Amino acid sequence: MQKSNFYIITGGPGGGKTSLLESLASKGYNYIPETARQIIKERLSKGLTPRPDPKTFAQEIFEKDWINFIANSRLSSLLFFDRSFMDSAGMLIKCDRVGYNKIKETLFKNRYNNKVFIIPPWREIYRNDTERDQSFEEGIEVYEWIDKWYRQHDYDVVIVPKDTIENRVKFILSQMAK
Repeated sequence: MQKSNFYIITGGPGGGKTSLLESLASKGYNYIPETARQIIKERLSKGLTPRPDPKTFAQEIFEKDWINFIANSRLSSLLFFDRSFMDSAGMLIKCDRVGYNKIKETLFKNRYNNKVFIIPPWREIYRNDTERDQSFEEGIEVYEWIDKWYRQHDYDVVIVPKDTIENRVKFILSQMAK
């Protein structure tokens, strides 16, 4: 299933994805929030560590990301995703090859819009918070890996320039129109 109305906004932590998506939402666009943040918030509210072991965390994120994709599959209007099951599948391949092999066909049979917007690391706006405990340097590594991962899966990666939120929104919307 190809969902050309589903756009991914991805990248390493702290580049401004959530602020960008919130700005899009203020203009009437719908988006699915980042699953990992939701899981971390739920765990912290229960007094647990922010993340379970990497394998369990990747599996939980993928499951929720996949449900988000399927639950919205009949939607014909634009829908943005703060990361996607592609990101969580990438986490799986790193820590659970057997688990990844069970879902890898999903990546090829179910696709988002071919344009994927990737947000580069931006030291000046990078902040840690209760759900983001990676260092800026780790954020760069995540960004570089995600960029490579999407390209390996034949997505057209569009790097969103470092600019004001408003100009970033304009950039994304103009790229979608092309």
